[in-house]
Amino acid sequence: MQDRQKKILKAVVREYQRTGQPVASQLLSERYNFDFSPATVRAEMLELDDEGFLQQPHTSAGRVPTDKAWRFLVNDYINEDLMQSEKTAVRQKLANWQEESTKETAQFLSECTKSLGISVSFGQLMDFHGSGFRWLVDEPEFEKNELKNILKCFDSLEGEFNRFFGDLEDEVAIFIGHENPIKLLRHCSLMVSGFEKDGERGVLGILGPKRMNYQKNKFVLEETRKKIKSKK
Repeated sequence: MQDRQKKILKAVVREYQRTGQPVASQLLSERYNFDFSPATVRAEMLELDDEGFLQQPHTSAGRVPTDKAWRFLVNDYINEDLMQSEKTAVRQKLANWQEESTKETAQFLSECTKSLGISVSFGQLMDFHGSGFRWLVDEPEFEKNELKNILKCFDSLEGEFNRFFGDLEDEVAIFIGHENPIKLLRHCSLMVSGFEKDGERGVLGILGPKRMNYQKNKFVLEETRKKIKSKK
């Protein structure tokens, strides 16, 4: 991808993450100090559309990033260092977090990321908890049908996590949109990380809109996993 297209795509993503609304070329030209003309912005956005990085909702003149765009940009910046202030805020919350039951872990992940937090323990009796639907209700992407799909599959999510993530290693895996093996959740993004506690495997998860803060959420999962591991 050309540098100019990459600048425009990053600007579209930044605006979409901020508002959850389709982004018009005029807004980009007004907000960003590009060293090229508004006509060039429009032309490049059309090219990005043709290449499958942007799409235009039927009811809007603006455009939104596609799964292909999110994957391209996540691969590009996911390992960049998070701002120190964000790291400090997460670590302070972890320091104040005492109860590490499966339920409390899901609640902690939810409060820390403003998304649906998920915690699973694959013991003799599988223990599954999700917390944070209230955050999803406020997201503009999650209209009635999208929320219905999440609720529809929630009762079976325990089995789906066991099926797809039961052997997940101690790493963060990111599933964007159609990459998600759980079909009813393919309008979301899901980040998961395996962990081990008291000899039992488990999974931590964060479910939210595709415009979630992947960098911060990865850090949250990694730091939470470290704390759980240190309490063996």
